[in-house]
Order: sequence, then C-alpha cells, then structure tokens
Amino acid sequence: MKKNQYILLLFLCLSMLSRKHIYAQDPTPFADQNVDDLGDVSDQFQEAFFEALKQKGIENYELAITSLNECIAMEPARAILYFERGKNYEALKKYDLAEEDFLKTLSLKPNQEPVLESLYEVYYKNRDYEKAENIVKQLIPFDVQYKEDLARIYVSTKRYDESLQLLDELDTVKGSDVYREELRDRIYKLSGNEKGRTDAIEKKIASNPTAEADYLKLIYLYSEQGETKKAYETALKLKEINPNAEEVNLALYKLYLEDGKTDDAIEAMKNTIKSKKITPKAKHRVLNDFLLFVNSNPQYETQLEEAISLFDSQVADSKINQELASYYINKGIKDKALPYLKKALANDAENIDIIKSTLLLQLDTGAYAEAEEVASAGLELYPAQPLLYLTYGVALNRQSKFKEAIEQLEVGIDYIIDDVKMESDFYQQLGEAYIGTGNATKGQQYMNKATALKAQMDK
Repeated sequence: MKKNQYILLLFLCLSMLSRKHIYAQDPTPFADQNVDDLGDVSDQFQEAFFEALKQKGIENYELAITSLNECIAMEPARAILYFERGKNYEALKKYDLAEEDFLKTLSLKPNQEPVLESLYEVYYKNRDYEKAENIVKQLIPFDVQYKEDLARIYVSTKRYDESLQLLDELDTVKGSDVYREELRDRIYKLSGNEKGRTDAIEKKIASNPTAEADYLKLIYLYSEQGETKKAYETALKLKEINPNAEEVNLALYKLYLEDGKTDDAIEAMKNTIKSKKITPKAKHRVLNDFLLFVNSNPQYETQLEEAISLFDSQVADSKINQELASYYINKGIKDKALPYLKKALANDAENIDIIKSTLLLQLDTGAYAEAEEVASAGLELYPAQPLLYLTYGVALNRQSKFKEAIEQLEVGIDYIIDDVKMESDFYQQLGEAYIGTGNATKGQQYMNKATALKAQMDK
C-alpha cells in the first residue's frame, strides 16, 4: 500500500479524537507527525499500524490492540502507539489498562491536551474524582471551558460552593449557558440551599435590572417555593420592563386565587396555558393547583374541564392526565376518568402503572374489548406481569372467549409470587372459563381452589 494512503488514514483517525466540549476544537495529539515523521520504519510496522487503525475504525478493539502490540514490540518509544492502544482499552472499558497507556503516552510526550482529556475521562468514569480533579486542572490552561468539568467533579464530591464559583467564573468569561443554569439548579437542590438560588438571581437583577430572563427565573422559583407575594411583586417589575410579558400570568394566577378573585385567577390560568413562552412544567403546576382548588370548590368544574381541554391541545403530559383521572375516580365518575387514563397511556405507552390503572378501570366500566387490546399490548412489553394476564383473562371471559382466557390465565398463574389474593382470582377466572367451555367438572375444581384460598385469607 502506498505511503500517502497511510498518511490519509492516520490523519482521519487522529481527527476523530474530538473533545466532548462544544466550545473548542481540540488539537490532535502528535498533529505534526505523519508517517514520514515516524522515520525509517519497516513495511511490517506500517502494515500493523494500518491494521490497528482499520480495526479500531470498525470497532474490533481487541484486534486493534493485537496489531498495536506488534507495533510497540518494533518501536517501543512511539508515544502515539500507547495513546492509540489506550483508546482501544477505554472502548473495551478496561480502564486500568487505558490509564497505564495514557500515562505512558504523557511520559513520552508530555502535556498533550487530548491525552490528558482521555485520562480525565477514564478517571471520571471510574469515579476516581481525586485523580480526575488533578488532570482537569491541567486541562484548564488549554481551555477555560474545562472549568465546567471541574464544577461537575465538585458536585460529585459535594463541594457545592466551589462548584458555583467556577460556574460564575465561566459565565463572566463566556456568558450565561443553559447547561450551567441547569447545573446550578441541581447544585442548589442537592445542597438544600433554595434560598441561595433566589438570592443569586436577585443579585443579578440588581446589577442588570433590564435582564428579562432573570425576572422570569425568579417568578418560577418563587412560585415553586410558595412565595406568592414575592412572585407577584417580581411579575409587576417585569411588567414595567415588558408590558406584554406572558409569564406575568404565572404569578397573577396564584395571587388572584388566594385573594378570592377566582374569575381573574381562571383568566390568568388560561393565559398561562395558552402561552408559548411558559414551560410545560409550569403549566402543569398551575393546572394541578386549580384541580386541587376545584376539588374543594366543585362549582368550578366546568372551568376546570375547559382548562383541561386547552392544556390537552398544548401539552402531551401523561402525569396530569393521571391526576385528572384520579380526581374523577375519587368523585366516583369513572366514565370521565377513563378518557384521561387513555390519553396518559397514549403519551406514555410503556408506563406499567398507567397500563395497570387503565386495565382495571376498563374492566370496571365494562370496556372489555379495549381492555383486551391494552392487556395484549402490555404483555408484549412486560411478559412476566401476572396482573396483565389476569386482567386479560377477565376481559376475554366477559366476551365469552373462554378458550383464549384459559390460555392466558394458565400462563400467567406461574408468575405469581406470594400473592394469595391474586392466586385466588386466577382460580376464580379459570373456573369461569372452563365452565364456559362446557367442562363443568374442571371448572368446579378451580372454583373450589379459589374458595379454599379465600377461606385461608379470612382466617
């Protein structure tokens, strides 16, 4: 193979060693080194090195390591060989061996950013935060963005104040960032210092009174903390800056509700739900709050249903639909509850709790054909859930599909573990199914088993 092919492949391989940080392009290690720079190497070395790069490229890491071992045996002082082998060990999650090779690489060619970063990642994956911290501090001179990694380490070691300080330093240099804001929120929650979060935003507003985004954050935080009056006062300040700010409704809703201005609160709630700027989480919180209000004030149920319909058109949220279903179930209006559970299931089809709740309510309301479909789909996801077999069997029995019911029930009963009540229910359904097929003798045997278990439970 011609030498220029090796040069191209080496360049492509090294260029793939891109760092995970989005703010900088990393220099490749040994970027000035092509095949010519390796000196007078043998054809055997070139073949082995090329084979290593090829095997790594198709994720045959063990074969790549074998070829690199051949190269190292021939040229043991080539730093790039240890770096390449270390990357293959890392891909195989053999982190101790990867660490050895990265350290060897640095001993041969010190202070290479991509090598240091690879070593840092190995330590971080192994949760060796002390070593990871030492390496990432060596990386910061290459790019201040590495302070974000150091902040993550400080969070992992519960050094929250130091982590916040690093995030502030990064904001000063690079401006605010969504990821860092989320990390700040996490730090304040982990440390239990919610007040510190609001204090920090208040200071930012004091230094920059026209920063609309900070007012919005403060409104959300005050709302979450139940500080209704402070949220309202902040909303009024925001309105001075931007009279058309939709987020003001988030604060007004709760204040109006607490002041007994229910009609105004409902209007603010609707404006909140319709807003394209307010987050789904905040909309959910407002609607759930109004749901609790209506539970004690049922005369506003019509307005609740209007708000629900509006919310449904804006947000696909399985949790709020579950809460609405529970609301109607508790009021004994099961027919109204079922559509919300079906919506919840449509939004979160693999949620086993929603599947079970939907099935039980479908059986309770006589929707047997629908229950059959839900149980069948549920068993494709959770083939070891006995309740799904039981509800499937009940749905089939109620539709006189007795042979199919027997098939499902006999499979499902084997999955029961220490649940006498469920076992009794299985026998009851098997008894009904066999009687339905005309086998009254076997049906009665199962009925007797069910009766015996019920008697056992009553003792």
